[in-house]
Amino acid sequence: AVVSTQSGHYGRDLKAREAADGDGKRKGRSRKWKSLMKFSEAAEVQIFKKEFPELNYDEVVSKSPIGRLLFTDYCNETEELRCCNKFLNDVDNYEKLAPEEQRLNLAQKIYQQCLCDEAESRLPDHLIDHEKVKEVEDKLLGESPRYIYSQIASTVRDYLSGDPFAKYVESKYFTRQLQWKQLEKKPIGKHTFRHYRVLGKGGFGEVCATQSRASGKMYAEKKLNKKRIKKEKSTDCDSALIPL
Repeated sequence: AVVSTQSGHYGRDLKAREAADGDGKRKGRSRKWKSLMKFSEAAEVQIFKKEFPELNYDEVVSKSPIGRLLFTDYCNETEELRCCNKFLNDVDNYEKLAPEEQRLNLAQKIYQQCLCDEAESRLPDHLIDHEKVKEVEDKLLGESPRYIYSQIASTVRDYLSGDPFAKYVESKYFTRQLQWKQLEKKPIGKHTFRHYRVLGKGGFGEVCATQSRASGKMYAEKKLNKKRIKKEKSTDCDSALIPL
């Protein structure tokens, strides 16, 4: 029996999901695996649009690891959208993942790459509020609080969630996202998850890190020894998938 609990995690590159596992063995290259992960035709997956609570930027992109990767691919086709999406991703990593001791350096790097006049990936002029940029410059001279870019990021997110997102929904990238969504809806079996290292062991089994092959989301999976559970007359041997 398996009890899986989802943990917060943003998706990594799709190719990385098919790379070597922790034990050094290559996964995801067999014919059997490819048949399990075969995509349906584009016309067949349009019905899976209704699987999103709402067809908006937050549900389709922000909350979906694969959605974020595919939206990034879509944005990379246009320089303006590439710069906007890069800024949001950098700010998101800065706010959620940056260690305290590295925060100031990362904040300065975002400013140099996306906001200053000579920036390689400078945001388009119509999204730059010079008063807010001046506030950022002043804060960079201090301790650089975690949400130093929140106001600018909100403006950029509103822009991307408008016409760029509407065009993304009509693109081949969103069709591919729906194909992944269709795979997510397949019944759960032993091939649904890729298993990584053991996180802990208990009296009736062990907990290991796993990743959904279809969505890229990470889970903590609890494996239970049914024979031992029945021997101890325990009733806690049913399977369940418990999202956080």
